[in-house]
Amino acid sequence: MTPLTTAFERATGLPVQRPEWADKKTFISSALQANRPEVLLSLHDEFEPLKAVWQKLEREGDATAFQSYTWLSTWQRHIGTVQRIKPAIIVGWDRGGGALFILPFGVERGVMLNRLVWLGEGLCDYHAPLLSKEFSRHVNPAQFAGLWNDIAQLLPAHQMVTLGRMPERIGDQANPLMALGAMRRHPSSAHLTRLNKDWDSYYSAKRSAGSKKRDRQKRRKIEELGEVSFVTPTSAEERLATLEAIVAQKSVAFARMGVANIFEKPGYLAFYRALAGDAEALDLLHLSHLTVGDTVAAASCGLSMGGSYYYVLASYDEEAEAARFGPGVVHLMELMAHATETGHAVFDFTIGDEAYKESWCEVEVPLFDYFEPNTLAGWAGVGPRIALHQAKRFIKQTPVLWQTFTRLRAAAAGFLTARSARA
Repeated sequence: MTPLTTAFERATGLPVQRPEWADKKTFISSALQANRPEVLLSLHDEFEPLKAVWQKLEREGDATAFQSYTWLSTWQRHIGTVQRIKPAIIVGWDRGGGALFILPFGVERGVMLNRLVWLGEGLCDYHAPLLSKEFSRHVNPAQFAGLWNDIAQLLPAHQMVTLGRMPERIGDQANPLMALGAMRRHPSSAHLTRLNKDWDSYYSAKRSAGSKKRDRQKRRKIEELGEVSFVTPTSAEERLATLEAIVAQKSVAFARMGVANIFEKPGYLAFYRALAGDAEALDLLHLSHLTVGDTVAAASCGLSMGGSYYYVLASYDEEAEAARFGPGVVHLMELMAHATETGHAVFDFTIGDEAYKESWCEVEVPLFDYFEPNTLAGWAGVGPRIALHQAKRFIKQTPVLWQTFTRLRAAAAGFLTARSARA
């Protein structure tokens, strides 16, 4: 036992032992070579033993809401297991047994290839480690490449690494994975805006006189149809009802656009329902809707953590009379005002380059993807993924091509719907 190992056991209560499925290398690595930081590494295939450490890092360190314990552990139960993804969570500890970082990795078991991925893949707008505020004092960018080699020795066998949607910064710190190099720009960026201390001053600074006039006109038109209320449900039953409204409204929109319905993917609807009904997720998952009379005209699902509000899902009732006057915009402004009033400094519109975000966002967040083959078979698996990645980015970053693609996709969806109705 090294002093570092003893400190780890004393601080966490976790035994120094190797999981059955882990690599045959030692479970604990205290890499003390000249080009390595003095960090103890541990590998975990379960969430529960790490809950207290994880949530402490959420509160006191730098992370996004998509790496919160509640979000990812719920994802693993309902989606990760279905996708044959086994947690391979790496934790880095300092000499005193404090957690310096958590890398929420998983290994997806394929028929021929195993792939290292972020837990939450497919459902997180950002992927990143959770970092202690002390992380940068213990690990500098030049050292991280060496530390990455030690991490690779602990991970279960995998033939390729595909880590996507990574921001350059996590809170006030640089994302250490950027030091790996060979990063590729993700096809889309994320966008956010910094709120003022009060909504009125923010709104006045953001919207032109013409835009404010149109906002007032739309609001008046909607109010003529019935009383307008912004509702944040609190009981589990009410939260689930709002979620079901989002699911129904988004499903109509997905069908119209010709986009795959995420709620039809295995485990996705169960994931959202579990979060909506979980008392521990009350502070994390924020559900709201806009009623016009007795109709839920628009609704949204967001995340709240560390002074940032993440705008994740938004919908409106396309068949309601209010749909003609933009209830989604009215709801968004009510939501941004609510975020301001509840102490959020940032309203994060998350991933996607939709045109409406330009009206609000002054910050673009570039995202990056990392592909690394570990074997010859891994090279064969990574190649097609890189080609698809490059093609998607080219199309999305070429307005004419992207507009043509979205029109063709919607037209195809309309044709299939019409044919289905005739059958």
